[in-house]
Amino acid sequence: METAQQTRSRLRYTSRIAIAAGVTPGPRIAYGGFQFYSDWSIDEEQGRGIEPEADSGHVVRSVSLAEAFGAQHIKTRTFRRWDVNARMIAEAHRRGMRATGHCAMQLPLIVAGMDAKEHIGFCSTRGSVTPYSFNDMALYDDAVQLLRAANVSVVPTITYLALAARLSENPKLLDADREIAPFISKDDFEDMVKTDKAMRARMQRAGRDARATLAKLARAGVTLGTGTDVWQLPTALHLELEEFVAAGLTPAEAIRAATSSAARIIGVNGELGSVDVGKWADLVILDADPLADIHNTRRISAVIQGGRPVDRAAIRASFARP
Repeated sequence: METAQQTRSRLRYTSRIAIAAGVTPGPRIAYGGFQFYSDWSIDEEQGRGIEPEADSGHVVRSVSLAEAFGAQHIKTRTFRRWDVNARMIAEAHRRGMRATGHCAMQLPLIVAGMDAKEHIGFCSTRGSVTPYSFNDMALYDDAVQLLRAANVSVVPTITYLALAARLSENPKLLDADREIAPFISKDDFEDMVKTDKAMRARMQRAGRDARATLAKLARAGVTLGTGTDVWQLPTALHLELEEFVAAGLTPAEAIRAATSSAARIIGVNGELGSVDVGKWADLVILDADPLADIHNTRRISAVIQGGRPVDRAAIRASFARP
């Protein structure tokens, strides 16, 4: 029987192929397959844990399987077995795939050449001792300099913290947004809405720490990309852009993180991310200047994909509930 994680992975893969073939409308997708684990109990029945001690070919076979299913990169989630994680990275690189993960600052991962880190915190060995305690968002200066020197990119995902805190305080926060109504359901954010007062305070503090760290990363010259970890919300990227600006970056710096820098992080900057001869003509046309106000990224007049206008009204109508 297929697990929920396997179903999501299969749908992302088939969606990517269908979109690329022009069968169904949608964004270009960089597919990473399963998230690999080496040591954490979340492995459970989904079978994503890598155990080279029990099976010497497990790392090679696992990365090979991800590649066979169309993955362009691998995502790892390790909290102790850095040696196993380093072997995953090396195997991905051997196959021409990039590697990203929850953790990237530990020296075995730096030596192995981790390409990028997802989330500002969630794995620091100085601060939080358990995953998701949200106490590790304030990186020390040496960690920031290490990320810069090793050319490890960072995708902060501050929206995950900020939106959860806001929804727990105001469960009806998204109800008035008619633009997103066809795409979400009331169950999509149930966990965030049920966040208790103590956890909300921790997330709010973590959000403040994350913004301060984001500013520090930007000043150090670390390559930054925009991601959200809030897959349910189609406008979450706008929230992340707003978080970048709230952290002290300029609107231009935030937009660069969402375009050319993001393309570089996933290894497609030769095809996407900027307006250049020979690249795909993927453009978002706005009705107002986002450099004057980052909120203007929401004022979308038209979307051009591959040089052709996207019928946004038709897409929205296809999601309309009876």
